[in-house]
Amino acid sequence: MESTRLEWDGAPASVRAAVDRALRRHQRDALDELEQILDAALRVAVRVAPAEPRVSDIVAEAGTSNQTFYRYFAGKGELLHAVMERGVLRVRSYLTHQMAKEASPADQVAAWVQGLLTQLTLPEIATQSIAISRLTLRSGGPEPGRSTLDNQLGELLVTPLAAAGRPHPELDARAILDVVLGALERHVATGTGPDTVERDHLVTFCTAVAGPA
Repeated sequence: MESTRLEWDGAPASVRAAVDRALRRHQRDALDELEQILDAALRVAVRVAPAEPRVSDIVAEAGTSNQTFYRYFAGKGELLHAVMERGVLRVRSYLTHQMAKEASPADQVAAWVQGLLTQLTLPEIATQSIAISRLTLRSGGPEPGRSTLDNQLGELLVTPLAAAGRPHPELDARAILDVVLGALERHVATGTGPDTVERDHLVTFCTAVAGPA
């Protein structure tokens, strides 16, 4: 009896379901491996700072292999970008949640500023941010795509600023993002963090454009 190769378009539903289950299992396994590598990269970067972490140290920390590492990343630069991207997405989710608790545009902007300062000045997160940012600066400037990642945070300000009647909410959002990230990067460079006075001033300064809180 001649065997015929199954084609996806003509495969029965049971075969499609079996393939989908297998792909989901592989996807979960891949995500687990990636999480281990990303977490290991953060731990190593913090531990060896201000020196630059080696791929071999990250691989050992993750309990994986070079083959597995290079299956996902072309090199260390790509890995560090993935670490930053994951961090930005987590902060964005947190800011969205905090802003949703507020009703007025000014309060939403204040929640954004306070939330960003809180997230990036928590001891563990700040230490990780400093380690990764130092590596980025050492490479000669922002990682390609870093401004795009930062813009994902600033975009959250556009809606409340537009609701406040600002004629150019996108420009306002960019200016507020620049002010807050500029202050944080200044502290990253010196290994410090904004004190209460500076934090309160940043919140008041940035909220002023959206009207009284």
